Amino acid sequence: MSKIIEEELFKKTIFKDESKLSADYVPQNLVHRENEIRQLLNYLRCMIDSPGNITQKVLIVGPVGTGKTATSKLFGLSFSDAARRRNIKLKYVHVNCHKDRTPFLILMKIVKTLIDGFPDRGLSTQELLNIVCDRLEEEDEYLLITLDEVDYFIRVGGESSLYDLLRASEEYLNKKQRMSFILIARDQFFIPLLDRSTQSVLMSNIIRFKPYTAEQLRDILMERVKEAFYENTVSSEVIWSIAEIAAKTGDARYALELLWRAAKTADMEGRRVVTIDDVRIAASMIHPSIRGEDIDALSKHEKLVLLAITRCLRKTDQQYVNIGEVEKMYKMICEEYHVEARAHTKIWEYIQNLKNAGLIYTRIINMEPKGRTTQISLVETPLEFLEKELLKRLEGG
Repeated sequence: MSKIIEEELFKKTIFKDESKLSADYVPQNLVHRENEIRQLLNYLRCMIDSPGNITQKVLIVGPVGTGKTATSKLFGLSFSDAARRRNIKLKYVHVNCHKDRTPFLILMKIVKTLIDGFPDRGLSTQELLNIVCDRLEEEDEYLLITLDEVDYFIRVGGESSLYDLLRASEEYLNKKQRMSFILIARDQFFIPLLDRSTQSVLMSNIIRFKPYTAEQLRDILMERVKEAFYENTVSSEVIWSIAEIAAKTGDARYALELLWRAAKTADMEGRRVVTIDDVRIAASMIHPSIRGEDIDALSKHEKLVLLAITRCLRKTDQQYVNIGEVEKMYKMICEEYHVEARAHTKIWEYIQNLKNAGLIYTRIINMEPKGRTTQISLVETPLEFLEKELLKRLEGG
């Protein structure tokens, strides 16, 4: 056992810092969320411009993997630094309500942020809330609290729990308002569960995070590649192929997991470069895209065309292949199997059938000096696996 461990540890790795691909890592350069950060500042700058005058509440909504958590964390830390430079004592607390799912756990986390070494002794929720408010008043401090996955918190604790927390500092008459909130949820469907005054505030302070586009995901991945890998290990084409796959959902977390898994495949095989097929293998591990029954449902010539696409992609190790190359390979395979090749219009029909079945992707590109051509991709399936499955069925009749 120790020999195996030492041998593996002795091997070189393409990773410079694997942690930079973690969903928990917050990069200093958060690309394509600059406008959302400006919106947060617009809503919350009152905490710096006129500290204590009002309490503010902002709601961030958007699908998984759209940068809500990372944006909130980066903003909170930078915002508290900006306050400190202006001699305002402002602390940022980020609470994951899926983990700290009760008012007691949330308040205990807040108290421990304010008071180092605070013991886990038997106190009630109200006592913890009093400790927070008293501490802020005594130290002339302010809190910006993010309640991440707040919709989950409401489902578990009920709307009254959130109401009590949001209204905590407002109940102290003739005192400064020392707590403001960022609420993060996947959607805003929970808002009708809240009291009317809270509803009205949140409905006017909503920041919507849209899914990332392929181009935006490419930029995000390029930034992470610089931090996570040694040079010349992940090509721009590999990055783009991952971005295109993840763009179907716009989920940056999925894109980062694809990159990590693809790199792990290359690393385990002792290679210094991540390939397109590593990406296909990674995608199939997370979301297997072609099953045996998908192949069984194809006609013989559709299988032959799919095999031609697979072999062309294996030969070039590119993300896309031109339809002309596929047709040439198809005719060669037909000769191999002693089958009469079909004409161009029929091959086009087979390609459309494969596309409609969700087995391939196509795109039209302009060609120099003029004209256009169709390119075909099979990004989400390991080519070696698919070729074996196709051969098994073709050779078995």
